[in-house]
Amino acid sequence: VPDELTLTDAWEETLIGDRSFYRGPDGDPYRHFATDIAGSAEILPLIRELLAFADDCDGGPLTVIDVGSGAGGLLARLAMAGTNVRLIGIDLRPRPTGLDTAIEWITGDARVVAGEIRGIRGVVVAHEFLDDIPCAAVEVDEDGRPRLIGVDASSRRLVVGEPLEDPADLAWLDRWWPVTRPFMRAEIGRSRDAAWALITGMLDGGAALVIDYGHTRPERLAGTWDGGTLVGYREGRVVTPVADGSCNLTAHVSIDSVAEAAPRAQSTRIAHWSSVPGRADFVSLVQTFT
Repeated sequence: VPDELTLTDAWEETLIGDRSFYRGPDGDPYRHFATDIAGSAEILPLIRELLAFADDCDGGPLTVIDVGSGAGGLLARLAMAGTNVRLIGIDLRPRPTGLDTAIEWITGDARVVAGEIRGIRGVVVAHEFLDDIPCAAVEVDEDGRPRLIGVDASSRRLVVGEPLEDPADLAWLDRWWPVTRPFMRAEIGRSRDAAWALITGMLDGGAALVIDYGHTRPERLAGTWDGGTLVGYREGRVVTPVADGSCNLTAHVSIDSVAEAAPRAQSTRIAHWSSVPGRADFVSLVQTFT
């Protein structure tokens, strides 16, 4: 057994592996997370606005795909509202009991499923999905070198390891989150960028919507997030991040980097998500595709 695991490998185990938080008996999203958009007053009007845009695009039947659908609450609201479109949920967990029969359900890793779906005309929603995608993270040492954060193989707690050497990761940091101050931490968002490229690749025409904990480059340059954002989450509260499957591991999304990962986008809009009072770091990203 190695003394240390990479953060991405250990995190991946808590997502879809043997230590999966979501696939375990305690992974009920409504037990742990209080920011579900299904109850938001503004989400249905926004989706209707985006569907109206998609309606003017060429292609197949109007469709809403909810990536990381959880218990299917958003799709259930759309079904109850009489939205006359195809509704598809994608989640690691099985189809929720009692979900409206009009809603289609795909159980699986959305990063894989999205790569297999093409030609959609409609709206794709990813709410608090990208922040769960495992990513590498670094801490800057006294000499200004970014060092990889790893995971102790025994305790599953975070440890600071060897200097970062991967050219692609270093380039991403230089472009999006320059690590210039000793002891600052940063998460490397390349895996989130790649996931978003796959998700938006499902669309021939329409719009894609992210609602997530996030930040932008000016905030990162100003030092707002110098402590990093990687935390554990369990039963409605923040806990020490331990990669043992006992908590949801999450880190904020570099939302501007994600946006640039979809070069086909005709328009991009980043804004605060007003349905969560006091959560200035809860943001939305809307991109349109034709």
